[in-house]
Amino acid sequence: MLEEDLEIVLEGRPRLFRKYLILFDRLSKPIECEQIRLISSPYWIKITSCPPEFDKKDLLHAIGGTFGGIIRSEIDGEICRLRVNMDVQKPLRRGIFVSSDNVVKFWISFKYEKLLIFCFGCGRLGHALNDCLKLSPAEKSKVRDDPLYTIALKAESNLVGKESIKLNEYAKKMGSQRS
Repeated sequence: MLEEDLEIVLEGRPRLFRKYLILFDRLSKPIECEQIRLISSPYWIKITSCPPEFDKKDLLHAIGGTFGGIIRSEIDGEICRLRVNMDVQKPLRRGIFVSSDNVVKFWISFKYEKLLIFCFGCGRLGHALNDCLKLSPAEKSKVRDDPLYTIALKAESNLVGKESIKLNEYAKKMGSQRS
């Protein structure tokens, strides 16, 4: 494989095969097969609701730090994008609370670009709710009525997650109580 072909494959991640995530990594030195741990994949996170009192670069840097670092970031008007190396064994993160100098907390929702199949119950990639091994049948039934994770996590979706609505209502309520 040519070096530029390798770069195209690595840059175009995440990749799927029959709906399953394929993880790649570049090996810098010879290593035993048993020592190779493929658990992360780069993802673009889209942030559309940056509070005006925050510097966008600082906000992206702070969010990226919670993921273990930033691969790349982009700011285009009100839309901010952040490429991070995400641990695919952990549940997706729906967002993060940030606070300003006057201690007002804001909920920043995340939307993931090219998000693969994920469980609405446990939030992990690679399986749907019906195939989840972490949840009991009773828990799955409860999640069907009130999912913890929703399609709103996909950047291609115009939906707003219900947790974003609830948290923004809470922030407004707390702000009005302070004034």
